Amino acid sequence: MATAADTLRAIEARAERAIVQELRLMMQEILGLRTQLVLEDRAHADSLLLKLDHLEREQVSVPRGESGAPDFLMPTLSLTVFETSLPKAYRAYFYAHDYGDLEDVATVESFDAGVQLVRDRLARDGDYVITASWIKHRGEMTVATPSGMVLARIEARTGDASRIEQLFGRMLEAA
Repeated sequence: MATAADTLRAIEARAERAIVQELRLMMQEILGLRTQLVLEDRAHADSLLLKLDHLEREQVSVPRGESGAPDFLMPTLSLTVFETSLPKAYRAYFYAHDYGDLEDVATVESFDAGVQLVRDRLARDGDYVITASWIKHRGEMTVATPSGMVLARIEARTGDASRIEQLFGRMLEAA
């Protein structure tokens, strides 16, 4: 299976010979991958976006207005629009096997980390019904028994939860 870094290198290798439509598709693919990348690969993705934008501008003829200044056909893409709607963290909820009472809640940085945490905490030989979805860059997953009792759940959290984490972190330390 190709890693994100391999995908970025393949896009970069193809970019020199790509036409405008391909460059735009490549940019969309990178923007879709960007949320799943580690910091080093994210920097590579950002620089590749700049390179693709430069290659696209070289191929597009820009009409000039009456003042002699170019009239751009498309508005400038702002990445901050995409960043605001992305989850800031994920919460993993764990429930008791016997009665379904909430046992533990953990905050993780990504959906992948939440899935790994659930895998680590649940028995590997258990019989589970797993329901997962990925909609608009937000992951959600529920792990239940065949009878429908929820054992674990992962859901997205947006916004700054640092103050809440500090408050409840202190309460847990005191207990």
